[in-house]
Amino acid sequence: MTDALPSPADSVRLLPLAAPLAVTQMIGWGTTFWLPAVMVGPLTRDLGIAPEAVFGGITVMLLVGAAAAPRFGRIIDRSGSRWPMACGSLVFATALAVLSQATGLAGYVAAWMLIGLGTPLALTQAAAAAMSQLAGPRARQGIGLLMLLGGFSSSIFWPLSAFLDAQIGWRAMCLVFAALHVLVCVPIHLVALRPRAPRDGDSTSPRPVATPSLAPERRRSAFTLMAVAFSLAGFVSWGLPLQIVEILKAYGHTVAFAIFAGSLMGPAQVISRLGEIVFGRSTGILTVGVVTSAIMPIAVVLPILSPASAGLATAFVIGYGMSAGAMTVVRSVAPLALFGKDAYATMTGWLTLPQNIVFALAPMAFAFVMRTAGPTATLAMSCGAALIALGTMAMLERRFRNDAVA
Repeated sequence: MTDALPSPADSVRLLPLAAPLAVTQMIGWGTTFWLPAVMVGPLTRDLGIAPEAVFGGITVMLLVGAAAAPRFGRIIDRSGSRWPMACGSLVFATALAVLSQATGLAGYVAAWMLIGLGTPLALTQAAAAAMSQLAGPRARQGIGLLMLLGGFSSSIFWPLSAFLDAQIGWRAMCLVFAALHVLVCVPIHLVALRPRAPRDGDSTSPRPVATPSLAPERRRSAFTLMAVAFSLAGFVSWGLPLQIVEILKAYGHTVAFAIFAGSLMGPAQVISRLGEIVFGRSTGILTVGVVTSAIMPIAVVLPILSPASAGLATAFVIGYGMSAGAMTVVRSVAPLALFGKDAYATMTGWLTLPQNIVFALAPMAFAFVMRTAGPTATLAMSCGAALIALGTMAMLERRFRNDAVA
């Protein structure tokens, strides 16, 4: 734990640091990961590829990002986040320009390969590292605030993408999004991530943070437990959301209710991230991880207990959203707590490798089980993965809670 617990007022003081990066995160995620969900129809029509290939771009992004993340993490630890994040935005701009000119599968895949290269440079891994460098001992709150603000990406870019496609077409829309990266994200990264001189009384100025001195074998053990817990939790949170509406429909709920219940997932994620910022400051991040992991298996079992119950269906979506939302903060803060600021980007880069591989497989695995075995088997698979993640997270907390500094 830090020497002094942060107060809610610290979150206000951290806003000038978190808000600019949150803007680049919203643009970064909104113009890449969230794009196929809205543009699957136009892309399928104009590129002559199947819908599965359109969503396969995300798989390409995750796999390329996994391969690049460890090397880029070392670069960020060595040189800071400023120039890597600016370069990442330029890579995204190039990728979107390539996508705007694509005429078939080859050009589409090439664009997503570039997006995969830009992901560890400009999105969550780099942004969290930047907050750890900027916010000093308030890094946990800063990262949580960044995740909270950045969570509105789909809410902004889904309707914006649909509007621009209707007005100017998706190809011109990609060029508009490329311009956002060049004209908005690059300047923000270069200006907001400039080294700041500490000022007296400024609690958000960088200050030395205790760096964990884990022995090599303990570091390996912490890394392994983290990789397993985060990968399995992410397996559920990357695969299940795509099937929630279909699961509720399969249990006899109306389409309108299934969509309404599914829409509660986003607010639940935001509420849980806000709760971690406000109430989690007196609790170790590994303990928060255990509590968060415990919510998921309970939530996914609820519809099985009474498939026709609208109340349990709603509780399932809200519980899932709260668990998944808080776990994004735990995934970003726990490596900082155990490995320290100096090795943070490197270690998160290595953690990204197994996580992204699992994340990339999750949508296909969930779709296959849902199609072949139905909603109960899909939820049972989710529960099994969540229980293993909970057990692994509990082992991590029990072994390393005294070593965590956030």
